[in-house]
Amino acid sequence: MKIDIIDPPGDVNTPLFEACVGDVFSGESKTVEYANIIFVGRDDLRLMKKEYFGMDVFTDVITFNLNDPVDQIEGEVYLSYSQIKENAKLFNTKLEDELIRVLIHGCLHLCGYEDDTQTLKDQMTALENKYMKKLKDSDQ
Repeated sequence: MKIDIIDPPGDVNTPLFEACVGDVFSGESKTVEYANIIFVGRDDLRLMKKEYFGMDVFTDVITFNLNDPVDQIEGEVYLSYSQIKENAKLFNTKLEDELIRVLIHGCLHLCGYEDDTQTLKDQMTALENKYMKKLKDSDQ
């Protein structure tokens, strides 16, 4: 398994990020060839959202599966640190918790989960909560 975290801000706990990514993929019974976790600017992610998804909106995460089948992960997760930081304030949560939640969300997309209906969003949120709890329990 090759996981690269590219351009993380100084306060990002990269070992925790790597553990989190590994937990999600193993928990979803996926093999990882490689996964790149890439931090980009808020405006850059907005442009990517517009170019690849036809939506001119700010977002906190975008993922790209680079292979089929989804059982073997080759992909990229793009994160906007500044957008995630804004979300943490908006949702009144710790920045690290919001970073981890968004990372889990991106990894779940690489595993094949979608969130384009309320039912699918609820399913992803339940999985995010499961992996957040697992990570917190292993921290103690």
